[in-house]
Amino acid sequence: MKKLVKLAVPVTLASAMLFSSSIAADPQTTPNGPYIENEQNISLSNYMSNEELYEKLKHFEEKSNGKMKLEIAGYSNLAPDGYSTDDEKGEPLYVVKFGDNDPDKKKIMITTQIHGNEQIGTEAAVDIIQKLSSNGKEVNEILENVSIWIMPRINPEGADNQYEDSWYPTRYTHQTWNPEELGLPADTPSPWYYNEDGSERAQNNNGRIVYGIPGYDQNRDYNPNFDLAIEDLQKSEVADFLNSDTLNDSDYGGLYVTAESRTVTSVFEEFQPDVYVDVHHRGFNKLSDEDNRSVPVQLAAVVATQEYEDPFTGKTYDVDDDVLKLGKQVNALSYLALQKGNSHYGAIQKYPDVNLPGTALGAFALNDAAIMLIEIKGQSQTLGQKQNGMLTQTVTQPLFEVFEGLADGSIHNVDPQIYDDIPKSANRISDPTTREDKAF
Repeated sequence: MKKLVKLAVPVTLASAMLFSSSIAADPQTTPNGPYIENEQNISLSNYMSNEELYEKLKHFEEKSNGKMKLEIAGYSNLAPDGYSTDDEKGEPLYVVKFGDNDPDKKKIMITTQIHGNEQIGTEAAVDIIQKLSSNGKEVNEILENVSIWIMPRINPEGADNQYEDSWYPTRYTHQTWNPEELGLPADTPSPWYYNEDGSERAQNNNGRIVYGIPGYDQNRDYNPNFDLAIEDLQKSEVADFLNSDTLNDSDYGGLYVTAESRTVTSVFEEFQPDVYVDVHHRGFNKLSDEDNRSVPVQLAAVVATQEYEDPFTGKTYDVDDDVLKLGKQVNALSYLALQKGNSHYGAIQKYPDVNLPGTALGAFALNDAAIMLIEIKGQSQTLGQKQNGMLTQTVTQPLFEVFEGLADGSIHNVDPQIYDDIPKSANRISDPTTREDKAF
């Protein structure tokens, strides 16, 4: 795929023409941005295409002297009835393995770019893989006691999406809802997280563009019931579920209709990690009314706040107290790792407690993995590649602290109250180009 140098996004609001007059207003945060202005060309040229990522991973494996194992766990864009031909296979979904699933070791699994327009997590994952594949003393001490598996891009279709012959990363996978293939009536509604028209946010939330490839928000397609397969369920039960406004909703798990969610879950089942980390992007915040530092990341140890009852089997799932405690300790240690005086790094907030059993984090937390959500500020359409280096470090530095804490057991000495005391998400800047502070 040809790398994009400039990405021009159509402007749909007449007021966008007035952006230049707002730039002179007082800054909302320190540092002020970076923000992408309406009509500003976005450069993504420093980010890796799928092909470039795969080549890097293969290179690291070759140079690792057997320390790193690179495997293809599955392929994207797989319909529930399977691939008819090899040509129908999408992009490979790689898993990078440092160590095996030895029950005597601590185990941590990391995924990035579940949404294709959230790229810095993948850049950070590659930095981590490069360091772990080296022969440093610190790395060797970690890997003696901890197995680390990383899936550095679990939405390759969205990551390399094209729009008008240019690279336009999107949130969604590429896959079409076809109920008749599943033996369902043609008018059966799709899962609620299906993007039927293939549309994506435009620059700075300035309307939407239609790139025309339907797909799913993969991070709503997971389910605490790992045995669930939509094609194996009773057709009448599936139809009733999808026709119900109550059930076909974020309060219930996804239906595992995407190859990507199935593949990631199969890796989780094989590995059975103690800790699962998923790296995302979000919007912009300042730390508090009194502290206008720009928030680089939000953290979360809680993504499933309620017991989950599977509507198909009646089986219940809940988050174990000890698992939740470890999750808080992992997040607390990560918070502490970023406290560097009064710098931008330390302006960390806690992501709101949410109940999303259809996310990877929610489903895996309900299956006994301590979790950490890392939400980096900005996305392709609102950040481009600005502050890439600094934001990458907000992922790599905490994770190496967690690796060391798991390796020497010191993670269990971290006070979970530190997590509870992290400032809550607040002071969201809903439209950075206005330079006005708007309530969350």
